[in-house]
Amino acid sequence: MSQPGDPQYGPPPGYGPPPGYAPGYGPPPQYGQPPWAWQPAPTTWPRGPGRPGVATAAAVLGFVTAGLTIVVSLMLLAAVLSGDGDDMSMWVMLLGLPCAAGLIAGATELLRRRAPGMLFGSAVAAVVVLLVGFVVGVLELQADDLVGLAVFVVLALPLPLLTAIFARLRTVRDWVAAGPG
Repeated sequence: MSQPGDPQYGPPPGYGPPPGYAPGYGPPPQYGQPPWAWQPAPTTWPRGPGRPGVATAAAVLGFVTAGLTIVVSLMLLAAVLSGDGDDMSMWVMLLGLPCAAGLIAGATELLRRRAPGMLFGSAVAAVVVLLVGFVVGVLELQADDLVGLAVFVVLALPLPLLTAIFARLRTVRDWVAAGPG
């Protein structure tokens, strides 16, 4: 029969305090926590030491939206210049190029911890361009072309919408307002 002092009792080998822990150093453990328990990192703004994830997401979505907008706008421009794009909805969709420039500038500014207004405004403008282009297409396109335009708009809308939403979140605005950390 085994006794409580036998070697099979206690933590399994390989477990214990993390490397570098020396008893007696650092803050005292909280009740119920081992002395090597995780301690929060010091903060530089009220919610953490660095840029919040939604600010990074807004900027990355701004860059991705701008890149895709530039690619599509260049294809539309090539179609219009070659004579294939004579409908007004293509001309309206070409207004995405200035939106793309604003998205790039706004995302860059946000990463520099400056106000997200340009990113938000450019993303909203991109949404408006897509919706106006669709409305113009409804008024002038045939059914099969309209289906293609509708699919394009449905697939394109989430990126600028999410960019605008993330840019206006309170966490992003608070992080920008806290200034350099």
